[in-house]
Amino acid sequence: MKFNRLLVFAIAIAFLLSINFAFAVDENITQAVSEMDDNLVKLDDAPQNTLAAASEDIVASSDDSDVVGDEIKTIVMGKVTKRYNGAIEYSATFYDTSGSPLKNTNVLFEVDDYNDYRVDTDSNGVALLKILINNGNHKISALNPTNNYVDSANIKVFDVVTGGKNIKMYYDNGNAYKVRVFDDNGNPVKAGQKVTFTLNGKKYVRSTDKNGYASFKITAKPGTYAIYAQYKDFRIGNYVTVKDVIKAKTGKVKPGSKIKFQVKFLGKNKKNKLIKVKFNKKAYKAKTNKKGIAIFKLKNPKKTGKFKIVVIYKKSKVNYEYSQNW
Repeated sequence: MKFNRLLVFAIAIAFLLSINFAFAVDENITQAVSEMDDNLVKLDDAPQNTLAAASEDIVASSDDSDVVGDEIKTIVMGKVTKRYNGAIEYSATFYDTSGSPLKNTNVLFEVDDYNDYRVDTDSNGVALLKILINNGNHKISALNPTNNYVDSANIKVFDVVTGGKNIKMYYDNGNAYKVRVFDDNGNPVKAGQKVTFTLNGKKYVRSTDKNGYASFKITAKPGTYAIYAQYKDFRIGNYVTVKDVIKAKTGKVKPGSKIKFQVKFLGKNKKNKLIKVKFNKKAYKAKTNKKGIAIFKLKNPKKTGKFKIVVIYKKSKVNYEYSQNW
């Protein structure tokens, strides 16, 4: 009987130990699977530095060899193919491990080891990254999902056409819309490059000087206009506001009295500006003095009422009104 009790006790101890062992094994497996899940990175939930994490164990280079270390080179980093004001297009070509273009595949770009972008390759394996980016030096990296190959390139971002500013000016003041043009390497273009300016729907072609500058003198009548400067595919735009350059005072006069009408020129080089006036079907001319004042002695109409006075300077016309009362 004592032996039987000892046997039953031993069996019970063994059973409990087996249960604890099973729980311990199950707990270790659960922990291992949990740790494995934690190390899996879903691309949809990828952190900002996805490529940096993926490339820790990959030796990548930008040389011309097809094999880098144990990795097959499956990305050819390209160049900036187009520039916008504050944005660029950058291309890279992707291949599979057999060397064929990686067609219609979602690949990953990273800019400055921080911002990730997804792009689909075309039928030739070319992925075109279109991004807003500040001017300056930047690093672009790319990840090929077929073999996790990572490559990178350094680029310089700059505006091809610069310098355009909004302009407020008096009519015929001699203001010019001036821009500077740069080549693909960020250097000012040479003299003779054609720049097309567009103002009020009309196009005008001007050439750059030896420092890459091109300018367009604005002779438009008073008004507000959009102005553009275009070099190749790159264009910038601004606004030009042209203000009236002549100003006069009007009021009421009595019949029979002389009308002394003064016009003031507001622009630069005030002296000797030829001003014309049309009043009561008659035309008058006068030149400005050193203060920019032109004085007209207008013949007084015999009847009462309101009369229009048109003041003209070149293409600029300003209408005024005089009232004559008994």
